[in-house]
Amino acid sequence: MLHASLLYGDDGNPDAIRSIQANFEEVFSRYITFTNCYLTQLQPGTLLDADAFLLRDESLLQEAKAFVDDFSKMIVVSRSPSREALNQISAIPAGASVLLVNDSYESTMNTIYAFYEIGVSHINFIPYDSALLHTGIYDHIQIAVTPSEPHLVPPHIKTVIDIGYRKVSFDTMFKLMQLLDLDVGIINRNLQRHIHSVVESNEGFHANYVYGYLKSEMLSSVVNTSENGILLVDSAFEPVYANKQALKIFHAVSKSHIHITDFIRPEALVAGEQPDEPAMIDGDAYSVEKHPIRLMDDVVGYHIILQDDTKAQTQKQLHARAGFAAKYTFRDIVSESREMAQVIDTARQIASADDTILICGESGTGKELLAQSIHNASRRRKGPFIAINCAALPDTLLESELFGYEPGSFTGASARGRKGLLELAMHGTVFLDEIGEISPKFQASFLRAIQERQVIRVGGKELIGIDVRFITATNRDLRQKVREGAFRSDLFFRLNVLPLSVPPLRRRRDDIPALMKCFLQEAYPNVTREEFVQLDRYGWPGNVRELENACTYYRTMHRFPDYIQDGSSEFSHPGAGDGRLEILRLIRQNTGPAHGIGRTNLLYQLRDGFPKLSDHKLRLLLEELRAEGLITIRPGRCGAQITEQGLAFLQRAGAL
Repeated sequence: MLHASLLYGDDGNPDAIRSIQANFEEVFSRYITFTNCYLTQLQPGTLLDADAFLLRDESLLQEAKAFVDDFSKMIVVSRSPSREALNQISAIPAGASVLLVNDSYESTMNTIYAFYEIGVSHINFIPYDSALLHTGIYDHIQIAVTPSEPHLVPPHIKTVIDIGYRKVSFDTMFKLMQLLDLDVGIINRNLQRHIHSVVESNEGFHANYVYGYLKSEMLSSVVNTSENGILLVDSAFEPVYANKQALKIFHAVSKSHIHITDFIRPEALVAGEQPDEPAMIDGDAYSVEKHPIRLMDDVVGYHIILQDDTKAQTQKQLHARAGFAAKYTFRDIVSESREMAQVIDTARQIASADDTILICGESGTGKELLAQSIHNASRRRKGPFIAINCAALPDTLLESELFGYEPGSFTGASARGRKGLLELAMHGTVFLDEIGEISPKFQASFLRAIQERQVIRVGGKELIGIDVRFITATNRDLRQKVREGAFRSDLFFRLNVLPLSVPPLRRRRDDIPALMKCFLQEAYPNVTREEFVQLDRYGWPGNVRELENACTYYRTMHRFPDYIQDGSSEFSHPGAGDGRLEILRLIRQNTGPAHGIGRTNLLYQLRDGFPKLSDHKLRLLLEELRAEGLITIRPGRCGAQITEQGLAFLQRAGAL
């Protein structure tokens, strides 16, 4: 049991001393023993030992310094009138002069100030000083108020109102609870009763405490029903909160006995990704999930969840068996380019958030690989990961797959109905690929689901709450589709909360050798220098997927496909792909010392070979060529001009 020492100057008022001790014991008696100590009776050089020191009055601070070596344990006791006392004072007629009598002039003034602070202003308080009694200045006063000191009231006063001793203030009680880390149910309940017995000026603080307590109790009731151990630690990894299961896991009586860094390395807690290895605690393995808590840009603590590793693995196997699992992590992404390193770094950062992600990139760039990696680095990684290709399903089927349906809601529907994938993905991630292909009608339904986090099954009426994170992907220019009216702007902005753009393989050619090593494995050393030149020259319209296919062909046929050997991709001839090579050839033909070719003129010259090429698409292709250093684009009549690098490219492609 903890020990608190109540410090007084002397023992001159034993009744008041007993009252103060009784106040503390009403709240803390099960956890703290209280003893009274009188400073005038202590021998010089005495050092007091206690978990807390409660100083009767701040005027004793200097004197107490000689006997207490740790002032962080010191609390100055303040006192407040009781509610019964307020009722008695309120009954005194307005305008009356009232003598307030206490055992010292200082205590008298403190009592008067306490009443003024709580708004008592209808009477005129006069402080009593026994040294002035003989002067006759109190002779006209007929009413006296005293906190349990009626024997000190001048004898001529017949109306004496004994309001009893002031009570220890709520503020003092709360400070003692915080100092000794006694935020427990029974003390909070005792404090609630104490709040109603005193009257203080800081009623707002009382209300905030009550609201905080109610929220704390509600959260505790939810958190304590969890099968997982839940911890909240500060930036130094000191526990701030631990639920019942966490205390059980660590065999701890209270949170202060938990030393998390004895079982989980600090580096693993502060790392950007979730710890891979389970934590061994008293011979049992627990999977660890941690989330930083930020205040502005600073990490002020961590929320840690410990789950029995056997249960975690079983849950993961169930998701995998149902096809609701993400296989890949960021370590599975093969890359050596600066461009892709930036993408991965951004993806790691947004993984820790829980907002919707929109991944943009051409087909075959690895958008789902990134989505799975983000899921496995997020707090939802133990939940399901469900991937849906929106372009592969018609509207009606997509709606029933995502939202589910009630029995008999359409022809062929199961007689028992079925949960939708958004329900099955509860606490996990839903990856919607090719989101740009959904129809305007379904866009409205999906907008409601992503905005309200609620769905209605097909044929149903009940709203069903969903707790999922959405990751969407597209190879379309959704902004252009919004401008054309083919995609809802409100849905676009709901999806584009955390945008992530994946560059095509032709913009990150440094990745080609690394990817080839992965795809070719032991056959990689057999690739000739000439074949590397062909691979570097090729445009890779199918991106990484096409490169993988080419490597598969190489392992079987011991050579790359003819279209790579011939250089025949969209770079090679008019009518193939999007005509990048033809665009580059026309720019070269129109490049002079002081001029190039404008986009309008270029589009006109391409009209026969590429009738479907739009001005917007041409703008994007020109920007790609500029980013690769093949052309320059200048304002005015200069337009687009070919560079030395562009000329070398045309020469390699045999287009000069």
